[in-house]
Amino acid sequence: MKITESRNWGVYESAWKKCMKDYYWYKEDPVFDWNKHEELEEMESEFKKAGRVFLEAHEDDTIVGVLGLRYRGKDASLRRWEPAALKSSRSKQVWKALLTNALSHISAKGVERVRVTMKYPVNNEVVAHPLLELYEKSGFERYQPDSIDLVARLDHLPEPTPIRASIRIDTQHGTIPEKFGEYCIRAYASTPEDREIHGFDANVTDYGTAVEVLRSILGGGFGPSPIELWKVALVDNEPAGFVGAFIRESKHKPLTGILGPLGVFPEYRRLGIGAYLVSELFNSMKNHGCEYAAVGTPAANKNAIAMYEKTGYKLSSHLVHLEKTL
Repeated sequence: MKITESRNWGVYESAWKKCMKDYYWYKEDPVFDWNKHEELEEMESEFKKAGRVFLEAHEDDTIVGVLGLRYRGKDASLRRWEPAALKSSRSKQVWKALLTNALSHISAKGVERVRVTMKYPVNNEVVAHPLLELYEKSGFERYQPDSIDLVARLDHLPEPTPIRASIRIDTQHGTIPEKFGEYCIRAYASTPEDREIHGFDANVTDYGTAVEVLRSILGGGFGPSPIELWKVALVDNEPAGFVGAFIRESKHKPLTGILGPLGVFPEYRRLGIGAYLVSELFNSMKNHGCEYAAVGTPAANKNAIAMYEKTGYKLSSHLVHLEKTL
């Protein structure tokens, strides 16, 4: 077997399609998951760019496997569901040869850490076992807790649960990242239980990082984020919880609203405020043309997952976050 860097996009594209064609996301084009059209467009735009590597595994005159990665400075990341190979009894050997070559290649470039995210349907864990086994045997370990993605069809939602009259929505705070940063710390990091679930995520537990991320979302860095998608729940005119979101646009997927930060302060929990905020957000998403809503949360966040399911979300994908120090 010979491993080489690809020099021809058309050749690589054809090989990639053949290697990926049996994966569920390639055949089904799920709403909030990898998408073959987006992947191909992204790869073509990056082909031959500095810091981008596309490897081919050859046996005789046939490309039997591919692996793409990107690196910058001391960090690198593998592309999704890669290495990939033609289906055969030798697939695992092809994967191993490609991964070994890739790690050696980036190590020689000064890379010290490489990451990969494995995402698979919650009802089809077995599809990910072979690649997860390869990563683990190659020295990859989890660098943060596993997470769960959920998806809701906005035209198939349950009736919202009635909320008490003393709770109402305020949309005026949504333009103030600093205020939402304070809310994030209060909702995600003020109790030992919250810190145990979210402590790894500086985006919601570190004030400065949270404000920076919120500014980026509000500024359209992740997609349109109209003011109507930012809401604060008030109880007797006092802030009790909050939610924010943005819209993911793609010519290959239905318009989807992505729920960003959602939190309820500890002293106001179990009043239905989280579900109320989500239901109100769904209405705003529909008003902006969204067909679906999606959200991600740590797999250990059982109470939040139950609340999301109550509002109409369905479990979609499980994510494993891995890294290896070279």
